[in-house]
Amino acid sequence: MTALPANPTPPHPANRLGLQYRLEAARLPWAGPIWDVHTHLEDVPAARRFFEVAELFGVERVWSMTQLERVDAIREAFGQRVRFIAVPNYDASEDPRTFTTDWLRRIERFAEKGCRLCKFWAAPRGVDYSPELRLDSPIRREAMRLARSLGMAFMVHVGDPDLWFASKYRDTNRYGTKAQHHAVLERVLDDFGDVPFIAAHLAGDPEHLDRVQGLLDRHRNLYLDTSATKWMVRELSKKPGEFREFCQRNAGRVLFGSDIVAEAADLSFDLFASRYWALRTLLETDYDGPSPIDDPDLLLGDSGLSKSPSPEPPEPPAAWLRGAKLDTATLGNVYRAAAEQLLGNL
Repeated sequence: MTALPANPTPPHPANRLGLQYRLEAARLPWAGPIWDVHTHLEDVPAARRFFEVAELFGVERVWSMTQLERVDAIREAFGQRVRFIAVPNYDASEDPRTFTTDWLRRIERFAEKGCRLCKFWAAPRGVDYSPELRLDSPIRREAMRLARSLGMAFMVHVGDPDLWFASKYRDTNRYGTKAQHHAVLERVLDDFGDVPFIAAHLAGDPEHLDRVQGLLDRHRNLYLDTSATKWMVRELSKKPGEFREFCQRNAGRVLFGSDIVAEAADLSFDLFASRYWALRTLLETDYDGPSPIDDPDLLLGDSGLSKSPSPEPPEPPAAWLRGAKLDTATLGNVYRAAAEQLLGNL
């Protein structure tokens, strides 16, 4: 598959190739509905712009990490097209109650609004905000027990790109290693073995699908999503055949997610469209060419800084995108069937 010729508009960080995304969406082969289990819709105007793009790319339902106070307005505007994921009030991260008593209260409030999926963000950099953000901290476990009692499934974020561990997280005494974060995840998976877990970003380890396979084999309550477009494109394009076999082997346990953030600060059509185009191109086609999205992580060296000696900030590069071209049955599982089976009533 090749992309349409570039248009004459100036390059955009989400459209380096000048793609005509409206036309490109129509050229993608999958014609069925898609459920996106990992988005962030911040308010109604941003969600309206998002759904304009989502409709073009066949996305009929999404799950969103929306602040509690905005859930009612977004639900009123978009109805059953959006379901919600319980999250803390990150806007008040400096308040010590945010990740303790207020978090417990919000889980209950989200449940009252019909929310049945609860997010536990435990990226290594979480320690820079609060020690309570460790996945197995006492308050996190209390929150998990509460969420379980309310009939919620869990979404978790552990790990981050290998490039980050080699740069931003070099202080392993503070941030730990990816293996250590996975070990904590496994303990929690065992302790809450009756609860389905969706591990975002392919369990935070698309670089090593063999290790992710081990997690799946050891924990039948573990599921994955494909969110974080730049990261997925960068790593999975290095091994499209391995990724294809991984999705086939784990039918029903890999869910489509984008991690699109729709907020007033950037309502760019190209921003939203680029994520869906790149992910769908990765999954559906045998495209072999540059990604249209700037990927500054490629500049990270051992020091965590740009490899360029120039005093001027280097131009962000882009990853190379190689499509895995999943078969129709596997695409159907990733795009909707797996989410419908796991979350259809949530």
